[in-house]
Amino acid sequence: MTVEGGATVTSIAALITFLVATVLAVLVTYRFLQGYLQSRSRPILLLAIGMFLLAPAPMLLRLTAGNIITVTTPVRVLSTTAVEAMGLLVILAVIYQGDR
Repeated sequence: MTVEGGATVTSIAALITFLVATVLAVLVTYRFLQGYLQSRSRPILLLAIGMFLLAPAPMLLRLTAGNIITVTTPVRVLSTTAVEAMGLLVILAVIYQGDR
């Protein structure tokens, strides 16, 4: 493992933090899906979709675009930011529309 611009400990801490955040985001999304399966409430399903777009999807996109396929930094940043924005829009739509 090589490190650019920082200590190895810092890089390992950043990687562990990223992985923990990804697992937590997936768990929260999973709990939303469990809630939907129990209640069959459309707003909860939309919250699950919004949560997925807000956290796990961009994290997995960053991981994939940065390590598996070669994508330029501006394209990677733009795509992850767009997915996060879609997630926020879905969550805001649920909040403002309620259970209509």
